[in-house]
Amino acid sequence: MNRLIRIISPLVVIITLVVSTTTSGQGVESIPCLKCHENIYLKALAYKYQHSVVRDRCPLCHINPETHDDMTATLNFPARQRECLLYVDRLSENQDYQAEVVVTDSNGKSCTPQRIDIAHKDTWEPDGQRSSFTLKKLSGVLVEEITRRGFVRAVISWDTDAFATSEIEYRFTGGRSTTFTIEDLYTKEHTVILDGLKHKSRYHFRAVSRDIHGNTLISEEYTFDTAEEFSHPSLQDDDTEAPVITHMQVFRGPENTGLYMKVSANKPSSVSVKIKEVNSMDDKHGFGLLPARYSRIDVCYKCHPHDSSHPVGVKAESPKIKTPDRLPTIEDGIITCVTCHTPHGGDRMYFNRYDFRKDLCMRCHLQKYDNM
Repeated sequence: MNRLIRIISPLVVIITLVVSTTTSGQGVESIPCLKCHENIYLKALAYKYQHSVVRDRCPLCHINPETHDDMTATLNFPARQRECLLYVDRLSENQDYQAEVVVTDSNGKSCTPQRIDIAHKDTWEPDGQRSSFTLKKLSGVLVEEITRRGFVRAVISWDTDAFATSEIEYRFTGGRSTTFTIEDLYTKEHTVILDGLKHKSRYHFRAVSRDIHGNTLISEEYTFDTAEEFSHPSLQDDDTEAPVITHMQVFRGPENTGLYMKVSANKPSSVSVKIKEVNSMDDKHGFGLLPARYSRIDVCYKCHPHDSSHPVGVKAESPKIKTPDRLPTIEDGIITCVTCHTPHGGDRMYFNRYDFRKDLCMRCHLQKYDNM
C-alpha cells in the first residue's frame, strides 16, 4: 500500500500542474520561456505559495524592456572644410553606435542626413596611408579677410600636408598673447576666424597645427592691421545647390586614443554629428537580461514598499553580523530581497527561505540569539 502511494503521489503533482496551467489559459507550450526553463517553471508551480508573476510574467523581472536608441553625443564643427577628420572620443569597444552626419555650406543650405555605423569590428585602420596622418609641412599662411561690423574680425587660412588641428596664437602690439583653437577637428585646408579684435590695431600671429600623433608645426610670425579692411573673393560661395557628402569612414586612433571620422563634401561645409547607441536584440532575451541588483531589488519595489522588509542593497559590516554563507547575495556580500525570499514562490509564508521568526535571522545575527 505504501509503495502504491509513493507511485501515485508524483502523478498527482504532475496532473495538478498540467490542469492548473491549462485552466489558467496558459498552456505549457504557449509560454516562450518554457522552451529553455520548463524545469524552473514546473518547480515554481509545485510550491504551496506561488508568486503572482510566475505563470506568464517572466520578462517583468528578468528581461531588459528598453528599446532605447539614446543620443549619446551631438558634435558641431563650425569651420567649413571640404575634407576633415572629426575626433569622436573614446566610445566603448563593447557597444555599437550609429552616427548621423549633416554638412552645411556658407549659405546655410544642408544636405540630407547621412548615417554610418560605428562598430569596433568594422572600424577602418589607416595602415598604408600614414602620409595622410603624419604632419611634415605647414605653408600658405594668408590673411583672407578683415571686416568691421561693430567689432573687427579677421579670417586666416593655411595648408598642411596631413590632417591636423587649426590653432592661432595672436596678440596686438604691446598686448598679451591669446590662443584660439578649433577643438577635435583635423583638416589639410585650415581656416580660422578671429572675432572681437580692436579697430586700427596691429596684430602679430602664428599658425599652429598638430596631427593625430601629436607632431606639431608652428609657422613664422606674421602681422596684419585691422585698419585695412578687405575681403578675399575666395570666401564667397555662389553655388545655390545644397552640399553633398561624398565620403565617410571611421577608424580607431593610434594606441587606442579614440575614434576618428573622416568626412568629405563637394564644397567647404561645416559638419554636425549626432551619435547614438545601437542595441541589438536576440530571439530569446530581447535586449538582454536585467542586472542582478535591478532584478533582485528594484523590480520588487514596483509592487512592494521600500520599508516592507529587511534593508537591502547593504552588506554585513558590523563585527556582530556575518555575511550569510548559505543565502544568495550579489557583489561580494550585498543583501537583496532574494537573499531571504525565494523569488518564484515557496512552501513558507512570504516565500521565506527559512522560518522568519528566528531561523532566517540567525543566518546573519547569530551572536544576538546566542545571548538569549
